[in-house]
Amino acid sequence: MKRAIPILFLIIYIGASTELHQLLRLPVLFEHYQEHRVLNPEIGLVEFIVIHYLDTKSPDYRMDQQLPFKNDKCPEVSLSFALPPEGPAETQTDIVHLSKERILVKSLFIPSSVLFSIWQPPRL
Repeated sequence: MKRAIPILFLIIYIGASTELHQLLRLPVLFEHYQEHRVLNPEIGLVEFIVIHYLDTKSPDYRMDQQLPFKNDKCPEVSLSFALPPEGPAETQTDIVHLSKERILVKSLFIPSSVLFSIWQPPRL
């Protein structure tokens, strides 16, 4: 179930933002082909596609515009969600107290000769 929801959203997004939504019109193509088969039983699928997709004008132009990939109208689907806050926003102000106490620290100065003593040759 966790995997099905993202796949469903992906299919909806791809179908709405690309031309794949035209595949939903395939039943119209087959119905229209059957209508042509009734009028002319000799027509094949390839001839039908040539007449409707490669020829510029056909007698049933209005019906042809409902076939898949005949027009370039691509619907745009955009979803936005704005959720109101659950309650009034609480503002917290932290009060910072500054103190002027002085802390004395022993000096951390290490002479450089001690730092580089590791690089000296071993002494016997």
